Amino acid sequence: MFGGVAEARQVLRDRGFDAQETDLLVGALIPSFGFEPITGEGPIGGTRFGGTPDLPPGTAWPRPPAAEDPEVIAGRGDDEATVRMREHMALGLPYAFLAQVDLVEAAFFDLPASGLPGDGRLLFFYDLAVGPWETGTRTARVIWDPTPRDALVRTSMPSDLDAAAAREFAQIAALHSRYDDASVPAGEQGTTYGGPACAMRLRPSLRFDDRTVDRRVLPGLRAPHGGTNEGFERFWNRYQDLYPGCLPERYGVHRQQLLGSPDPVQGDPLHDAVAVSDFGAQFLDGDAWRNHGQEIKERTVDWRLLLQVDLGDWMNDRYMEGTVYFVIRASDLAERRFEGVVAVYQQT
Repeated sequence: MFGGVAEARQVLRDRGFDAQETDLLVGALIPSFGFEPITGEGPIGGTRFGGTPDLPPGTAWPRPPAAEDPEVIAGRGDDEATVRMREHMALGLPYAFLAQVDLVEAAFFDLPASGLPGDGRLLFFYDLAVGPWETGTRTARVIWDPTPRDALVRTSMPSDLDAAAAREFAQIAALHSRYDDASVPAGEQGTTYGGPACAMRLRPSLRFDDRTVDRRVLPGLRAPHGGTNEGFERFWNRYQDLYPGCLPERYGVHRQQLLGSPDPVQGDPLHDAVAVSDFGAQFLDGDAWRNHGQEIKERTVDWRLLLQVDLGDWMNDRYMEGTVYFVIRASDLAERRFEGVVAVYQQT
C-alpha cells in the first residue's frame, strides 16, 4: 500500500487527514510484502511460486496425514467433486508445492518488525484437490528451513505427484482444445498438483490492519470528534476511500501477499481459522454465528496472515480459481511453530 512511513504520511496529508489522524494511522501500519516477477529461474533458495522447492539433498517431499473420515470430506462437494476427492485421497499423494519465500530478503527491508525468522526460507505446501472443502491444518504444510543456500538443491517432483499432474495436463489440453482456447500456451498453466515456476522478488509495503485501526485508532479519534459526529464520519469516509484504487497502481496489481491484512474474497479468513481451531466447525450456521460471532471476532486478534495466494493469477489459467490463505496464531509465529498453520480457501 505504502512504500514507507514518509510516503504514508505524505499520502495521508494530501488526502486531508490532520496531524493527529495521520499520527494515529501511521502507528497502525503493519509490514506486508507483495511479489514482483523476475526473469529467469532465480537463485537457489530465492523467492518463488510454483515449480519445485529448494531443499537439502535427501529431504522428503511432505505428504498430508490420512484424513480421519475421508467420506465426510468428500461428501462436502458436488457429485463430481466427491468422486474426485475420494480418488485423490485414496492415492495418498504428496502436497502440491505453492511457494518458497526467502526470509533473508524479507529481513533486508527497513520495515517495522514482521515477526518472521530472519534466516532461511518458508516453504508452503497445500492439498489443492481437497483444501477447498477442508479448512484446517491437515491440508497445509509450512516448513521453516534455515539451511544455508549453498547446501540446497532444486528437488524433483515425486513420481506419483508428477504422474497425477501429467494426467491433469492432458485433461486441461483437451478442455482448451474443445473450446478452442489458445489464451494460455500449453504447459504454462497449473494443475491441482502444482503450478508453473515463477521467480519473484519481494516488494515491501506498509498496510493498514482494520483490526488495529478499530482497536487503536478509532478510540483515539472518537473523543476529540465527539463520538460519531460529523467530524468523525468525515474521517471514516476518508479512511474508506483509501481502498483500493486511490493509491499508486504499483501497490495493488496482484493479490499475492506475504503478511499484512487479508484481502478476503468472502468473509474474513481469520474468522474461519478461529471457527475450525476453537469451535471444531468447518462452517458456522446462523445460530452458531449469533451465539459465538462476537467471540470469534475478538479471538482473531491472536491470528496473523502468513501468505495469501490467488490461484488463478499465479496459475495463469482461467479454469483455476480461488484464493488460499495461510494463517497462523501470533504465539505460534513467535515460537516458530509452523505446524499449526491453518489453510482457508475462498472463491467467488
